Amino acid sequence: MMTLTLRIVLVVASALVLVLVVRKIRNSKVRLEDTLFWLLLAFALLVVSIFPQIFDFLSEAAGIYSTTNFVFLFFIFVLLIKCFTMGIQISQLDIRVKELTQYLAIEKFERRMNDEGIIDGCESKDKTNAKAGSEVEKAS
Repeated sequence: MMTLTLRIVLVVASALVLVLVVRKIRNSKVRLEDTLFWLLLAFALLVVSIFPQIFDFLSEAAGIYSTTNFVFLFFIFVLLIKCFTMGIQISQLDIRVKELTQYLAIEKFERRMNDEGIIDGCESKDKTNAKAGSEVEKAS
């Protein structure tokens, strides 16, 4: 059985999450995918705090003696999944930033070579190779 104090804490927490998400949506500081996750989480908190029998049933089905422990276990599990998905997104963004940086370095190098007339053939090949080697060292 869920205590009245826990139910009140869940209602307040869900209301605060809803207010925070709505404020961030108004300021356009959050992506739609993240907004949906947090809105669903706040809605789930609200439903569970109004109808605590859901967690009572789920805790009995899972074999957990205390409903409160199941509530904390459930939301820790949900937040761990969110952290995992955010870690994947961060990893993908890190790869994209690395590729973009490499592309920009190559683009800058080619522009500099073109501006100096090296690519057009104005200088000899020996000077071209020497300058290209030094430019690559500077870029890296």
